[in-house]
Amino acid sequence: MFTARVIVEPTPEGRDRVVELLTAETESVPEAFAGCELFVVSVESAGAERVVLAEEWSSRDDFERYTSSDQFAATMAAVGPLLAGPPSSAYYEAERVGP
Repeated sequence: MFTARVIVEPTPEGRDRVVELLTAETESVPEAFAGCELFVVSVESAGAERVVLAEEWSSRDDFERYTSSDQFAATMAAVGPLLAGPPSSAYYEAERVGP
């Protein structure tokens, strides 16, 4: 399994739109891309300055098909100008240990 953790910091005026756009991805990405097992968006509770994405993919190849897709490019084009800086991403090879 391949996992990704992405943190974005929206501008104050862009926050609601960023959350809206990324939340829409929680439904469309798993439906459109084979191998997407989890796509979650969370808003930091203390101050709500950061938005965190947690993704689980069957393989790195599945993740890369998504990140090289037109859908990903369109989302980044919409979200990018609303961010205070570049995303902070971390990628991990993982093993599922529970059900």
